[in-house]
Amino acid sequence: MTDMQSQTWLRTNGISTRKLALTATFAAVYAVFRLIPISRTIGIPGSITAGGVILPVVALFLDLPYAVASVIIGTFIAAFAPWNPLRFLGLDFLPGVIYVTIAGLVLRGQRKLASAIFLVIILVFSVTPNTEIFVGQNLFSPPIPYYWLHIVALTILISPLTQRVPLLVKSGNYAEIAKAVAIVAFVGTMAEHLTGGILFALVVGSGALKAWPLIFLFYPIERLIITVGAAAIGKPLIWNTRKIFNRLEPQTKRERPE
Repeated sequence: MTDMQSQTWLRTNGISTRKLALTATFAAVYAVFRLIPISRTIGIPGSITAGGVILPVVALFLDLPYAVASVIIGTFIAAFAPWNPLRFLGLDFLPGVIYVTIAGLVLRGQRKLASAIFLVIILVFSVTPNTEIFVGQNLFSPPIPYYWLHIVALTILISPLTQRVPLLVKSGNYAEIAKAVAIVAFVGTMAEHLTGGILFALVVGSGALKAWPLIFLFYPIERLIITVGAAAIGKPLIWNTRKIFNRLEPQTKRERPE
């Protein structure tokens, strides 16, 4: 296949070299962030990384299929580092894929679909073997749902606040952009965390039951760090390139022909 034929095939299938270049770029950027540790994982070797910090930007710059591809590629690139091996039977990309999917849907005004996905994740976690729903009795307190903060995130996701996110991102107001990124990062990282919990329970087995009370104590801090970090990094990036977002449209609309 000649270069001209390749370009024709790409255009015919709605793929541009610019999109491919951005996908490769963000895959590399995501890989770098996945190499930055935030805290140690509990129950298995490894670290909680800063990968989620950059995902709101990835979700905004790339259409959903390309964003998902960049997360998958970036995950496997980062796995070449000795201190960041694959831990979940090669499915380590799934939490990041869920994060960027929910973030991308919210940014494009599809919060109902994002909410449905989030709710399904909570239900799947609840019925997965070796997960624990109530951990309070193990902490000398009334039973508290392990995913209490995830329920908060789902509540925010279905609220009118999230409905305004696409407008906030394109508002041109620095504070409004920061708010939008923080909302997207919070709901995304909470969905990411619960997806990781499902994989953890399936891979570790009954040993996971001992870890849930300790994870319960520390995960709000980790998710707060990721949310704040995403807002701090995403806000200036979006602010300085906000003109390109005038073309950001809901995925339900068809692209105009060039």
